[in-house]
Amino acid sequence: MFISIITPLYNRAHYLKKLANSINTQNKKWLSKIEWIIVDDGSTDDIDITIDEIKEITKLKYIKQNNGGKHTAINKGLEYCNGEYLIIVDSDDHLVENALDNLFNTLYGNNYEINAFIDTKSHGQYFDKEVYTLEYFIKLGGDRLIAVKSELLKNNKFPIYKDECFVTESVAWNKIIDKYNIHCFNLPVIAGEYMDGGLTSNYQQLLKNNPQGVFSLLDTNLNLSKFNINLVKQTAFHFSSIFSFKNTIKVLNKYPINRSIPLILATLYVVIKQRFKN
Repeated sequence: MFISIITPLYNRAHYLKKLANSINTQNKKWLSKIEWIIVDDGSTDDIDITIDEIKEITKLKYIKQNNGGKHTAINKGLEYCNGEYLIIVDSDDHLVENALDNLFNTLYGNNYEINAFIDTKSHGQYFDKEVYTLEYFIKLGGDRLIAVKSELLKNNKFPIYKDECFVTESVAWNKIIDKYNIHCFNLPVIAGEYMDGGLTSNYQQLLKNNPQGVFSLLDTNLNLSKFNINLVKQTAFHFSSIFSFKNTIKVLNKYPINRSIPLILATLYVVIKQRFKN
């Protein structure tokens, strides 16, 4: 098995058939070299009926778990992952035409640890070079389809906190890109639309409601090999959602002064800017 596709799912059964069809209509020579793992994160819709219908046209593994958030569903999917590489494709996305051609023709024989491809729904800018360090990859903005060696993500699973349901994926990607850099290709792989009620539309509220998840990103970013300006900006944006005197003291006590002070100053700037904007 060469590529595993993990799809975390929560109450999006009505989008799943489009994703299934987009997989099934790819170049047939690649279909035996992929596996599709759907992890149902406690859905309450008619997902079982949809899964039965999809199984008639597309081979898949279907795992159910109690609701814990997307990051826990990805962790669960990793337990069933046999591919050399894996990609995470959300339930409301779909593969574009020739997506598997783009993935296989790029990854076969190159042995790159972590790679990025175009996610057309984010309308992010194209890559102007192939290899990015973490600092400049973060600066690009927008979402990307990331293909990573499975073992690397298995060794960097998302932390799980009781009574919290969100941890940003940057907690894992930043660690891996910091170590290996990321190879980037101007080839489209997935498309879709941002849906109301999804993680993107509720991002700031999710951060506010999951403070331990926010601190997991701080733990990642403030312990990387470099804490440069783009990492400071990313960390400050997330920390601003839970910024308080208590959490400021926690940051000062927990992290080196040469990293905690720039973070606190940058977060103050973000908070003030947000208040003026509102």
